[in-house]
Amino acid sequence: MSRFIYGPGLCLTALLLIPIGTVTAATLHVNCAAREGLHSIGAALKVLQNVPGPSTIDVSGECNEDVVIQGMDRVTLNGLPGASINDPSSGNNTTLLIIDSRTITVNNFVINGYASGTSGNDVVDCARASICVFKGNTVQNAPQGAGIGVYSGSYADIEGGILQNNAGWTGLAVAHGARALAIGVTLQRNWRGAVIYDGAHLQFGNSTSTANTDVGFMLRQGGTLICQGCTVTGNSSEGVHLEENSVGSFIGNFSVTGNTGAGVRLLNGSNASFLGGGNVTNNNGGQGDVVCNPHFTTVAGSPDTVGTIVGCP
Repeated sequence: MSRFIYGPGLCLTALLLIPIGTVTAATLHVNCAAREGLHSIGAALKVLQNVPGPSTIDVSGECNEDVVIQGMDRVTLNGLPGASINDPSSGNNTTLLIIDSRTITVNNFVINGYASGTSGNDVVDCARASICVFKGNTVQNAPQGAGIGVYSGSYADIEGGILQNNAGWTGLAVAHGARALAIGVTLQRNWRGAVIYDGAHLQFGNSTSTANTDVGFMLRQGGTLICQGCTVTGNSSEGVHLEENSVGSFIGNFSVTGNTGAGVRLLNGSNASFLGGGNVTNNNGGQGDVVCNPHFTTVAGSPDTVGTIVGCP
């Protein structure tokens, strides 16, 4: 296997002239504060467009660019200390868009939308059957969209990090048959912590949804949430809201507590199960901890995990 190390002061000519198929991996270094060498992530991606990978781009500095990764495989973006990607389009574009790509890994960046914009764009999208891995990132300031959106049959592995201040819609959106795994993630100060809909699936393990303006989780249109050892607390409406044949499974040492509305509310054919050593208690508003619209809703599991139950068969 050939591996090329590219420093900021070196010429790209040798790499670009090597026939396609000869180079199987590369490591590039981007300094967004520099005036010479590679000083944008987009420029580095162009170099790697025909390199089958695995390839790595190490990034330093504040990168004021909207990044598109399309039709690429096994590319890792590593954010060095202080690295950020910032939307320069006044909210008209997605800051980081990953489409039709496999095993794209993004590590340790602060990724910013344009907080005062009015568009519905997300900060980060993983779409069109892509496979994305996000580790240790802070994703924030979507004007009207999501911090991270996972769509159209894609899969995202989100490990650590914070999705915050996405005030227009949600910290995390999973939709259109997509799947996501979130481990050690914090969703905070978004309008909604996470929205799961249209047959999508989210496993939310050892993670927290807190201090969101509306609900901690919204599930619609057959969405599925596995809340494993998770914490849903301090949200200004319900902790978890399920409707339209959605499913919530609460397992392990989960905690749904201290939300202004019901802890878990079920409507329109949805169901929830509570298993393990967790609890749904001390939610406010006089609504109860688990509340059902009894039209084809069900609740199952250990009754000692739930405080007050209202209207549930």
